Amino acid sequence: MIPQRITQVFLYVCLFTLTLSAKVDRKFEIDNVKNCFLKDGEPFRYVAGCFHYFRAPHQYWTDRLTKLRAAGLNALQTYIEWGSHEPREGEYNFEGDLNITDFFEKAQEADLLVVLRIGPYACAERDFGGLPWWLLQYNVKLRSNDDIYMNYVEKWFNVLLPKIKPYLYKNGGPIITVQIENEYGAFGTCDFEYTSRLRDIVHSALGKDVILFTTDQPNHDGLRCAVIDQTLATIDFGIGQEPSKVFGVLRAHRASGPLVNSEFYPGWLDRWGEAHQKRSTSDVTYWLDKILAYNASVAFYMFYGGTSFGFNSGANFESGVYKPQITSYDYDSPMNEAGDTTDKYDAIKKVISKYLPVPEIEIKESSDKIKFGPVKLELTAAFPQLFTSSWKSKSATDPQAFEYLGARNGLVLYSTKIDFRPTSPSTLTMANLRDRAYIYVDKVYQGYVGRQEKSLVIPIRAKKGSILDIVVENQGRINYDQQIAEHKGIFGDVSLGSKVLKNWNHIYLEDWEDFVTKGYDLKVAGSLEEVKNLGQSLTPAVLKGQFTLAADVKPADTFLNPSNLTKGFVYLNGKCLGRYWPANGPQITLYVPGVWLKGYPESNELVVVELEDTPCLADGKCSINFDDTPQIDAPVPENF
Repeated sequence: MIPQRITQVFLYVCLFTLTLSAKVDRKFEIDNVKNCFLKDGEPFRYVAGCFHYFRAPHQYWTDRLTKLRAAGLNALQTYIEWGSHEPREGEYNFEGDLNITDFFEKAQEADLLVVLRIGPYACAERDFGGLPWWLLQYNVKLRSNDDIYMNYVEKWFNVLLPKIKPYLYKNGGPIITVQIENEYGAFGTCDFEYTSRLRDIVHSALGKDVILFTTDQPNHDGLRCAVIDQTLATIDFGIGQEPSKVFGVLRAHRASGPLVNSEFYPGWLDRWGEAHQKRSTSDVTYWLDKILAYNASVAFYMFYGGTSFGFNSGANFESGVYKPQITSYDYDSPMNEAGDTTDKYDAIKKVISKYLPVPEIEIKESSDKIKFGPVKLELTAAFPQLFTSSWKSKSATDPQAFEYLGARNGLVLYSTKIDFRPTSPSTLTMANLRDRAYIYVDKVYQGYVGRQEKSLVIPIRAKKGSILDIVVENQGRINYDQQIAEHKGIFGDVSLGSKVLKNWNHIYLEDWEDFVTKGYDLKVAGSLEEVKNLGQSLTPAVLKGQFTLAADVKPADTFLNPSNLTKGFVYLNGKCLGRYWPANGPQITLYVPGVWLKGYPESNELVVVELEDTPCLADGKCSINFDDTPQIDAPVPENF
């Protein structure tokens, strides 16, 4: 009789051997004869949903992924964002909301395969298209075979790819395909050395049997510059585009292989000052049905959009106009910003059920929401006390861009002394302002100039010996097209009348994400009345509030409503919720994940950086409410 312990060991070894064997036998391939994917030898196609791990707290990942699977989707599609993982050169972060291996594991637990987009460039309406901002400190030619750029890409891939390899499908993980670059054909260059080099680096690290793919818009010029050997070519298109026509364009450049729409748009992105973008459910389901009937694979961009917390929302530059994007990335998705399912979700699920088995999974369609307030805000610091001596400073003959200072985001104060007798008033001109500037002479506010409004000239009254202060806000780096190489701040000459101003001092923080967590001790120099009597501006101002949830109220999702403020950004318990600008819309409220709130009896801290004059500052009675419903479809200006 075999002892029980030996039997257990024997069974364990057998199970381990069978598991290992199963992993070894796992294959995800392309059949170029039948033009399909093969999963373990069987024809396969995927219906994926885009969900970016960096746009939701990690505590919510399982909920969002489960809802993807419950809708009938069999795959998840996500970017890897280099800029978040390497916020400073050589410093890497894969913890918490950036723990990609945990994300892959949770996707596999939800029975989802993974379509992975590793870039290095992403776009995704993120600051600098997901590239690390510090690349702009160097004379680098982005998205090219430039030696400097590729040196940093290879260093990054040497860190990233070993983390990905264990999660490939062939190794027992969920990752079935890997995208290199993104919509490169639209970038306007045909650097095949660059894209081929990316392919070879990834193949060398992950194996040549891993399916790599590219994604581009369905036009001949773009595909001509984007399609490379040993990669699957895919396209992206939304409603109103006939699958047979756009896939016909693809077939002119790649005669075989599975047909894939890597970005099918059930919604669209939003920008400050422009109406909230929506797509009708009937249009989405009609065109989805046509794509699936064409036997193509498809990925919804986005299925769950989430939020660009902090300073991570980017900007577009179109027809000579700078257009910064809002904090919300709701995208009119089938799941809204708080992860609730919508009518669009149910309708899409019904279409998918015609082509794929839909698992019976019980989900909570809507998260709990709470409302409370008002929370009183007290003035803690006003201009110029906000820019304290504990911050970094640098002097230079000419104004320096954010990146050359080492400033990632937020604000930079540019200061100089006028050493000549000017006319009164004199015209202050900034040739290249990026993006918005608040002007002060001897601490008295003169007004603002803004790139988005194409207003870069302002008359000011100054005298010899006056101190000119310019507070510049970075509203988000451009994330698409050739303009992604732009620096932030004042880039070029600042003139007062005919004279170019020199000898600037810069005061800044390296990263405004750390504004609260680094514990800067900011205090108003005197009472509110004393500051006003001196004629000094109150803004930019720091406002703080403390609140405790009621004993019978559990922390849950909520929406901060800054409608009695003007423009700025907000921190809750050290987490930056993002930018607000209710006067411009379409977004009013900022999404607050319940996991970032502290329950009774703990105190919650709210810190607001208000950039512009707002009525409540005049009487010191600023406050903020928290709502249980979002407002991201508010009226917008009619003259933008």
